[in-house]
Amino acid sequence: MTTDERPKRAAYFFLLALQVVGAMTFILRELPEFQQVLQFPGVQPPKDTRSDLIMVVVFCGMQIPFWVRVLFIPVPLQRPNLLLSHIFLFLGRLTFIFGSALFSVVVFRHLPEMGGEADVILAGQRGIIFLACLFALFCSSLEVERLAHAFEATPSG
Repeated sequence: MTTDERPKRAAYFFLLALQVVGAMTFILRELPEFQQVLQFPGVQPPKDTRSDLIMVVVFCGMQIPFWVRVLFIPVPLQRPNLLLSHIFLFLGRLTFIFGSALFSVVVFRHLPEMGGEADVILAGQRGIIFLACLFALFCSSLEVERLAHAFEATPSG
């Protein structure tokens, strides 16, 4: 590895770490709300501006590193390692399982149960934040999968 490649490699792993921390924060912060939606479908959680703001920060904390990496820093190529490739592919897909489960519960179980007394504006705001965070989670899972492909015999991303 040349001296020129070292800063790019460090930047890559720093940006990846920011995305992973963001994904973990999203999952840990959403678990209690996920459980509430499972137990009480159709019941709108109370307004929590602080929580909503934290989720916007998490979204930005995942998306900014993702797009900086995609636009400016190539995935550092490693020597082929089938085991690491499979581990990172697994982690990339596992990352999005929570998001997929949460989306399914909200869209197919929770929303159909909501009554006319629901605050439509609050639901709309939370819906936008929710979809944005799911998109950020998707992007992060793609990034982990790109790293997995870097460990394949013939890199593809």
